Amino acid sequence: MTRLGFIFYSMIFLASTVMAGKPTVEEENLYNECDKGNGKYSSCTKLIEILSEKCDSGDMIGCADVGYIMGFELGMREASVAPLDKSCKAGIAESCYNLGIFDIMRRGNIERAFSSYVIACERFTDEKKLLKLKSCELRDALEGCLRDSKDRDPVKCARKAYGKIYQKYDENENSTKE
Repeated sequence: MTRLGFIFYSMIFLASTVMAGKPTVEEENLYNECDKGNGKYSSCTKLIEILSEKCDSGDMIGCADVGYIMGFELGMREASVAPLDKSCKAGIAESCYNLGIFDIMRRGNIERAFSSYVIACERFTDEKKLLKLKSCELRDALEGCLRDSKDRDPVKCARKAYGKIYQKYDENENSTKE
Protein backbone atom coordinates (compact mmCIF):
# COMPACT_ATOMS: atom_id res chain seq x y z
CA MET A 1 0.00 0.00 0.00
CA THR A 2 1.39 3.33 -0.95
CA ARG A 3 1.72 6.24 1.43
CA LEU A 4 -0.88 8.14 -0.61
CA GLY A 5 -3.31 5.23 -0.24
CA PHE A 6 -2.81 5.19 3.52
CA ILE A 7 -3.40 8.93 3.70
CA PHE A 8 -6.56 8.56 1.61
CA TYR A 9 -7.92 5.80 3.86
CA SER A 10 -7.03 7.82 6.94
CA MET A 11 -9.11 10.70 5.56
CA ILE A 12 -12.08 8.37 5.12
CA PHE A 13 -11.59 6.84 8.58
CA LEU A 14 -11.36 10.31 10.13
CA ALA A 15 -14.44 11.45 8.20
CA SER A 16 -16.32 8.67 9.93
CA THR A 17 -15.74 10.47 13.23
CA VAL A 18 -17.68 13.44 11.93
CA MET A 19 -20.43 11.69 9.97
CA ALA A 20 -21.08 8.55 12.00
CA GLY A 21 -19.57 9.18 15.39
CA LYS A 22 -16.08 8.44 16.60
CA PRO A 23 -14.50 5.11 15.75
CA THR A 24 -14.30 3.06 18.87
CA VAL A 25 -10.99 2.48 20.58
CA GLU A 26 -11.31 -1.14 19.50
CA GLU A 27 -11.66 -0.11 15.83
CA GLU A 28 -8.63 2.16 16.04
CA ASN A 29 -6.59 -0.58 17.73
CA LEU A 30 -7.68 -3.18 15.19
CA TYR A 31 -6.75 -0.88 12.32
CA ASN A 32 -3.31 -0.29 13.83
CA GLU A 33 -2.81 -4.01 14.53
CA CYS A 34 -3.99 -4.84 11.04
CA ASP A 35 -1.25 -2.41 9.98
CA LYS A 36 -2.97 -1.43 6.77
CA GLY A 37 -3.01 -5.04 5.55
CA ASN A 38 0.51 -5.95 6.64
CA GLY A 39 -0.16 -6.98 10.23
CA LYS A 40 -2.22 -9.46 12.16
CA TYR A 41 -4.73 -11.16 9.90
CA SER A 42 -7.10 -11.74 12.82
CA SER A 43 -7.18 -7.97 13.48
CA CYS A 44 -7.99 -7.29 9.84
CA THR A 45 -10.82 -9.82 9.78
CA LYS A 46 -12.26 -8.52 13.07
CA LEU A 47 -12.16 -4.94 11.75
CA ILE A 48 -13.93 -6.03 8.57
CA GLU A 49 -16.55 -7.83 10.67
CA ILE A 50 -17.23 -4.71 12.78
CA LEU A 51 -17.36 -2.38 9.77
CA SER A 52 -19.56 -4.81 7.83
CA GLU A 53 -22.06 -4.82 10.69
CA LYS A 54 -22.09 -1.01 10.62
CA CYS A 55 -22.61 -1.10 6.86
CA ASP A 56 -25.45 -3.60 7.17
CA SER A 57 -27.14 -1.34 9.73
CA GLY A 58 -27.08 1.63 7.34
CA ASP A 59 -23.81 3.38 8.26
CA MET A 60 -22.57 4.42 4.82
CA ILE A 61 -19.19 5.55 6.14
CA GLY A 62 -18.85 2.03 7.57
CA CYS A 63 -19.58 0.71 4.07
CA ALA A 64 -16.98 3.04 2.58
CA ASP A 65 -14.41 1.98 5.19
CA VAL A 66 -14.99 -1.74 4.78
CA GLY A 67 -14.95 -1.45 0.99
CA TYR A 68 -11.69 0.48 1.03
CA ILE A 69 -9.97 -1.84 3.53
CA MET A 70 -11.06 -4.96 1.66
CA GLY A 71 -10.21 -3.67 -1.80
CA PHE A 72 -7.20 -1.44 -1.37
CA GLU A 73 -5.62 -2.64 1.86
CA LEU A 74 -6.19 -6.40 1.68
CA GLY A 75 -6.64 -6.97 -2.06
CA MET A 76 -10.12 -8.52 -1.68
CA ARG A 77 -11.33 -6.54 -4.67
CA GLU A 78 -14.43 -8.48 -5.64
CA ALA A 79 -15.66 -8.56 -2.04
CA SER A 80 -15.15 -4.80 -1.78
CA VAL A 81 -17.48 -3.97 -4.68
CA ALA A 82 -20.79 -4.43 -2.81
CA PRO A 83 -20.00 -2.07 0.10
CA LEU A 84 -18.39 0.47 -2.24
CA ASP A 85 -21.45 0.37 -4.51
CA LYS A 86 -23.82 0.74 -1.55
CA SER A 87 -21.98 3.76 -0.15
CA CYS A 88 -21.53 5.30 -3.60
CA LYS A 89 -25.28 5.12 -4.18
CA ALA A 90 -25.64 6.95 -0.86
CA GLY A 91 -23.41 9.75 -2.19
CA ILE A 92 -20.04 8.98 -0.56
CA ALA A 93 -17.67 10.50 -3.14
CA GLU A 94 -14.61 8.47 -2.09
CA SER A 95 -16.53 5.23 -2.60
CA CYS A 96 -17.68 6.33 -6.04
CA TYR A 97 -14.12 7.23 -6.98
CA ASN A 98 -12.76 3.86 -5.80
CA LEU A 99 -15.62 1.90 -7.37
CA GLY A 100 -14.91 3.66 -10.66
CA ILE A 101 -11.30 2.50 -10.55
CA PHE A 102 -12.36 -1.12 -10.01
CA ASP A 103 -14.98 -0.91 -12.73
CA ILE A 104 -12.52 0.44 -15.27
CA MET A 105 -9.42 -1.55 -14.43
CA ARG A 106 -10.83 -4.86 -13.14
CA ARG A 107 -14.40 -5.34 -14.24
CA GLY A 108 -14.80 -3.42 -17.50
CA ASN A 109 -18.11 -1.97 -16.30
CA ILE A 110 -17.76 1.41 -17.98
CA GLU A 111 -21.40 2.38 -17.57
CA ARG A 112 -21.25 2.04 -13.79
CA ALA A 113 -17.81 3.71 -13.70
CA PHE A 114 -19.31 6.66 -15.57
CA SER A 115 -22.22 6.85 -13.10
CA SER A 116 -19.79 6.65 -10.19
CA TYR A 117 -17.68 9.51 -11.51
CA VAL A 118 -20.79 11.63 -12.11
CA ILE A 119 -21.57 11.32 -8.39
CA ALA A 120 -17.94 11.79 -7.31
CA CYS A 121 -17.57 14.90 -9.46
CA GLU A 122 -20.69 16.41 -7.90
CA ARG A 123 -20.01 15.35 -4.31
CA PHE A 124 -16.30 16.06 -3.79
CA THR A 125 -15.83 19.46 -2.20
CA ASP A 126 -13.05 21.92 -2.89
CA GLU A 127 -11.27 20.52 0.16
CA LYS A 128 -10.52 17.50 -2.01
CA LYS A 129 -9.89 19.47 -5.17
CA LEU A 130 -7.52 16.96 -6.78
CA LEU A 131 -10.00 14.09 -6.44
CA LYS A 132 -12.78 16.34 -7.72
CA LEU A 133 -10.73 17.29 -10.78
CA LYS A 134 -9.82 13.67 -11.52
CA SER A 135 -13.43 12.56 -11.07
CA CYS A 136 -14.79 15.25 -13.39
CA GLU A 137 -12.19 14.51 -16.06
CA LEU A 138 -12.87 10.79 -15.81
CA ARG A 139 -16.61 11.42 -16.07
CA ASP A 140 -16.08 13.42 -19.27
CA ALA A 141 -13.64 10.90 -20.76
CA LEU A 142 -15.92 7.94 -20.02
CA GLU A 143 -18.87 9.75 -21.52
CA GLY A 144 -16.85 10.01 -24.75
CA CYS A 145 -15.85 6.35 -24.57
CA LEU A 146 -19.47 5.28 -24.19
CA ARG A 147 -20.69 7.65 -26.90
CA ASP A 148 -18.12 6.31 -29.39
CA SER A 149 -18.61 2.63 -28.46
CA LYS A 150 -19.68 1.71 -32.00
CA ASP A 151 -16.31 2.83 -33.34
CA ARG A 152 -14.01 1.62 -30.54
CA ASP A 153 -13.88 -0.66 -27.53
CA PRO A 154 -15.18 1.37 -24.55
CA VAL A 155 -13.12 -0.65 -22.04
CA LYS A 156 -9.85 0.01 -23.87
CA CYS A 157 -10.84 3.65 -24.31
CA ALA A 158 -11.65 3.98 -20.59
CA ARG A 159 -8.43 2.32 -19.46
CA LYS A 160 -6.40 4.55 -21.75
CA ALA A 161 -8.21 7.66 -20.47
CA TYR A 162 -7.74 6.57 -16.86
CA GLY A 163 -4.01 6.05 -17.47
CA LYS A 164 -3.60 9.49 -19.03
CA ILE A 165 -5.53 11.26 -16.29
CA TYR A 166 -3.78 9.35 -13.51
CA GLN A 167 -0.37 10.12 -15.04
CA LYS A 168 -1.25 13.78 -15.56
CA TYR A 169 -2.18 14.33 -11.93
CA ASP A 170 0.60 12.10 -10.62
CA GLU A 171 3.16 14.16 -12.53
CA ASN A 172 1.59 17.42 -11.30
CA GLU A 173 1.62 16.19 -7.71
CA ASN A 174 5.27 15.12 -7.95
CA SER A 175 6.35 18.40 -9.56
CA THR A 176 4.77 20.45 -6.76
CA LYS A 177 6.68 18.42 -4.13
CA GLU A 178 10.05 19.29 -5.61
